[in-house]
Amino acid sequence: MVPWNDRVCAWAARLALAIFGAALAGLVVALLDAIYALAGGGNLSLAELWIVEGGLIIPWAWLVGAAVGTGLVVLEPDRARTLASTWQDLEATAGYRGAKAGALVAAPLAAWVWVTLTAHTARRLFAEESPPLQVGAVLAAATVAWGAVLGLGTIAVGRWLGRFLGERVHPGAALLGGTALAAALLAWGIVSGTTAGEGGVLGIFGVLRRSELDLRAPGLLLLIAAGGGLGPGLQGRLFAPLAAALAVLPMALVLRAPRSLDASSALTRLVEGSAPLGKVALRGLRRLTDRDRDGFSRTYGGGDCNDGDAQVYPTAVDEPGNGLDEDCSGSDTTPPSPPSAAPPPAPGVKAKIPEGLSVLLLTVDTLRYDLGYMGNPRPVSPNLDRLAARSTVFEIAYSLASYTGKSVGPMMMGKYPSESHRGWSHFNAFTKEDIMVAERLQKAGIRTLSVQAHWYFHKCCGLDRGFDIVDISAAPPPGTQIDADASVTGDKVTDAAIRRLSEGYGGKDRFFAWVHYIDPHADYLKHPEGPDFGRSQRDLYDGEVAFTDQQIGRLLDFVEKQPWGNKVAIIVTSDHGEAFGEHKLIRHGFEVWEELVRVPLLVYIPGGRPSRIKVRRSLIDLVPTILDLFQVHHDPSGSPFDFPSGRSLLPDIFLEEGQVPEARPIFVDMPAGPNNDERRAFYVGDRKLYISSGVSYQLFDLASDPGEKSDLSGDKEALAEMKSRYEAFKGTLREVRVKPIPK
Repeated sequence: MVPWNDRVCAWAARLALAIFGAALAGLVVALLDAIYALAGGGNLSLAELWIVEGGLIIPWAWLVGAAVGTGLVVLEPDRARTLASTWQDLEATAGYRGAKAGALVAAPLAAWVWVTLTAHTARRLFAEESPPLQVGAVLAAATVAWGAVLGLGTIAVGRWLGRFLGERVHPGAALLGGTALAAALLAWGIVSGTTAGEGGVLGIFGVLRRSELDLRAPGLLLLIAAGGGLGPGLQGRLFAPLAAALAVLPMALVLRAPRSLDASSALTRLVEGSAPLGKVALRGLRRLTDRDRDGFSRTYGGGDCNDGDAQVYPTAVDEPGNGLDEDCSGSDTTPPSPPSAAPPPAPGVKAKIPEGLSVLLLTVDTLRYDLGYMGNPRPVSPNLDRLAARSTVFEIAYSLASYTGKSVGPMMMGKYPSESHRGWSHFNAFTKEDIMVAERLQKAGIRTLSVQAHWYFHKCCGLDRGFDIVDISAAPPPGTQIDADASVTGDKVTDAAIRRLSEGYGGKDRFFAWVHYIDPHADYLKHPEGPDFGRSQRDLYDGEVAFTDQQIGRLLDFVEKQPWGNKVAIIVTSDHGEAFGEHKLIRHGFEVWEELVRVPLLVYIPGGRPSRIKVRRSLIDLVPTILDLFQVHHDPSGSPFDFPSGRSLLPDIFLEEGQVPEARPIFVDMPAGPNNDERRAFYVGDRKLYISSGVSYQLFDLASDPGEKSDLSGDKEALAEMKSRYEAFKGTLREVRVKPIPK
């Protein structure tokens, strides 16, 4: 029997070696993470970034090493395992080696089958409209049942394989072979499946290709855990006190990291945006150092100017005129003017609006601005190009955010997203305090129609308010995938719109019809009836755009042939764009770069003169424009939340010959949510100020740098001027406070 104090010393030595191994692995992982981050852009040196990454990752490596070391001591208190001893232990006594080898081949495959069956079961259950607790209970029971069945199957298959393998195969080699085969099947599923999980039984693993499911961070964390697991095997080669001392040496990096991040916003942005594990570690350290629990730390580049007051943090709503700097901007915000009635159209403009006009609003999800009429050589939008030829084309138009939940609702109420009562969710639900344009028109006696192909636009979230009819017949039926990404709906949307308009909405009564197409949203599917541009993601996306254009063309042809077709104004736009590698990004929803927020905007008014507007405009102006087309004058209801923030586009549309449209500031506003940090962009002329979480700023000149590659924030005078104009503009916002939930 080993004396108790000797056992404790041995355990302490093993724990010290595990922490040392994890810390050593943490330094290697920090280097890999820095390389990943620099691949995402940035002109910082690798050594500088490695030092900061090490300071962020090492504390977590210590914790992982301690956890792994403790676990190994609990599992095997009497000895420290090495790779060699593990390999030897996999050997079986004579007569049982084959059975063990068979079981070790079958076990990884059974685990893979268990994960596959569980994933399909979960997908099927989540598609059902059942109470969450019921779904959770059924899923838990199914998971246990699959595990039991596969456990028994592993024993049976292992015995059968054992007879076949006999004594010829080392059990360790059998385990490696089974693991390799399971990994190959998983890889095939990831490659062959779509990001919506379509593509056969194995295709469910295609969801792992989604950009929001970046698996590099957990992979790097596993490397650290492996270092912790191998550390105790160094016993005898490395004296435990020396290992403990070496593990503590990176403390210098840990102390330096917060100072470096506080001093360099460029360094902070690079880690936050491009370091797979570093950004997770940074988020955790900020949370640990956030004393007032408002979601922001005073250090680690967190920007909290008062970490003792939970009402003060960089993205807080600054209460105007109270003498406090709640948003850490450096000064109190000037009180905005009270809401006032929007002015009616100027007499000259009003006279040009056709009498009895109706409005057809066509929005296309995830539609970039670079269509055929903007110079795209591919035939992606022939029908929209023909419409553009007789419309006012706003060449540089901006959505309000870069994903649907924060762009469509505010667009339809005429407010910036931070002015809306949105709650804290990805699919934002808007309260009745936010008045939708359809509600205003309905109150004025205009008939209203909405045709949709996604559940978000119906009942749950406020986007249906004010519509006499919301037709969602184009949405996938209940019981299928709840997300419509992998469904073809554009043809059904057009069929539903034509059917509804034929049932009286296009008669003598004026109407407002909103039709939203969703097919260009990923996943990108092939359409045999459309052009085939190739196999890349951009090729497939362009095919989706071309398909949607065909369906829009059918609807436009129908309207044009109706006796009331010459009294319908048509507006076409999108909720956001899409990235295909620009700024090392794919898809959308996290940033406000040009490819993500610049969208098409066409306005056709019967009898209007075709024109092109080259100054920047925003979809904040959509609601005032629609109200002017119906000549519905907005009067505040008395609620402080009843206001449109934009200005009508009709003065641009009916611009007199020789007149130049007025340039005005543009604001893209994406408040923080559960899956995104706050991002804003503020434009004055060709200058763009990019604001990250209210803390760091970048400045771009889009005239000379349309790709936003050259940050001009080093020009302190130019940056100070843009920040001053941004702060003045921010004072005109009527922001609604939504408390961030710490991550």
